[in-house]
Amino acid sequence: MMGIESDPSGVRFDAHRDQRQDTTARRRDLLVAIRDRAGFTPVLIRNINKLPLLSGRDIVNLELAKVYTSDFNSSFALNPSHIKGSELDVDLAQSIDNVINFDRSQLAFGGPDEDEFYTLPPLINSTAFGPGEPLKVQEYTDSTAYAIPSSLALSRFLYTTKNFNGTIVPASGYILWPYVAANLGTKAPVVVWAHGTSGFFRPQAPSAHRALGYGYSAPFSLAQAGYAVVAPDYAGLGIDKSWDGTKILHQYHASPAGARDVLYGMRAARTLFPNELDSRFVVMGHSQGGGVAWAVAEALAGHDENSEFGDLVSGYRGAIAASPTTDVFSGPPSFMLPTVGLNLDSIFPDFNLSYWLTDIGVKRTQLAREVKGSIGVIGQLLQTRNDTYRTDYNSSWYASAFSRLGDAGRKNIKGPLLVVQGTDDHVVPYNVTSKTVDDTWKKYPDCDLEFLVISGAGHVPSLDASKHVWLDWIRDRMHDQPLKKPGATTTVLKSLVPIGRYLSTINAIPLWAGLPQFSFQVVPLNI
Repeated sequence: MMGIESDPSGVRFDAHRDQRQDTTARRRDLLVAIRDRAGFTPVLIRNINKLPLLSGRDIVNLELAKVYTSDFNSSFALNPSHIKGSELDVDLAQSIDNVINFDRSQLAFGGPDEDEFYTLPPLINSTAFGPGEPLKVQEYTDSTAYAIPSSLALSRFLYTTKNFNGTIVPASGYILWPYVAANLGTKAPVVVWAHGTSGFFRPQAPSAHRALGYGYSAPFSLAQAGYAVVAPDYAGLGIDKSWDGTKILHQYHASPAGARDVLYGMRAARTLFPNELDSRFVVMGHSQGGGVAWAVAEALAGHDENSEFGDLVSGYRGAIAASPTTDVFSGPPSFMLPTVGLNLDSIFPDFNLSYWLTDIGVKRTQLAREVKGSIGVIGQLLQTRNDTYRTDYNSSWYASAFSRLGDAGRKNIKGPLLVVQGTDDHVVPYNVTSKTVDDTWKKYPDCDLEFLVISGAGHVPSLDASKHVWLDWIRDRMHDQPLKKPGATTTVLKSLVPIGRYLSTINAIPLWAGLPQFSFQVVPLNI
């Protein structure tokens, strides 16, 4: 296929083949040592270098358990000009260093700045690409660098999409493969996952994150339920420069642009894996991705097989928009203004950050750009003081103009659409989503839009609280079952026991234990 890299071995783009060969050699050496010392020939155990389990006999050459320290696999430190220019005190500077080093330690293979996978293949004879074309595929991604569940497999791919302005740009994504397809067939039905805010720059691509960003809250659970999870990173995350060096900026909360990333990513994935991916798909997203999923339903409204996404329309089974962003500026101004404003000049060329931010806000936002700071870095820089944004930002034309262009909701949809919202969500407030749903019902009373309300649940916890409900909904859509609640309907989920007994926030992340000296951490799970 034009534009897809191959290596001489015949495996299409596998940047870590040598690493796997080294791993295999270590396994072989360990097996030889076991045979020589224990007097028997062992069976090759998958990932034995990672998890030297005990099975009736002692494993020799067991790695010593790693002594825990506060060190990260990164040694970043802000320089004096960073600290002085952004008016940081010593404690805040150390806090930002800590966040950045933690973030970098969560990246597989060093992240997009170090991982060869994110290097674009060369253009051949000035090749002109259309949107949704695959550029590169890594059919087998070495998942030992990730913290994904056992018996799942990972692929990554590069493809073309369109940004908000209609320019064709390269982007990245991943596919998380189930062990067995949900329908027990040879092709897996697909859930296209639209992730919530992972960040704003190249390193924050979920395909580079050890837990793929959301872990068990969505992608892991979907794959374990038998769905192939096709997950675009969004343009500007992972790949941030085109072939000619032109910057690719992440157009944060421009939901129609995210919808294109999702649909073109699905097209590219099906081109790459026609024998593994079924044509049937559901789009699901959360937060930023919830707005994107809703925008997909809007983008497909009125489309037929001769339209822009005509090759996908017949396979589309519906969308789930969880905690969707439908009014971007209803969020905290200290966060929304700098993050939306970061790259807004890619949509409105004459926009300047000073229209929304104070002088110190502009300086700190520019520092975030320079260090490619994550959500945590943005929070430390701009939400630790109350003078980073202008209180008259709404008087500028840009806020209302961007809302009209970028917000999902209040438009016709191709249903069915399931909107999931927690009543205790302080990131995307319940009353904002409720109003958008109600306004959409009033404009389009015949649309199939169900509002699933999760009593007492917060932003991401609403996903966990309602998981069995939306998994059942996806299953029914894949089997072409009639809607249990067609039209404009509301369903309210209430907790089984008093709400105060539940853990209300997520207090743990998937732990990566991929080195031999960390294997003691996961031995009980693998016996």
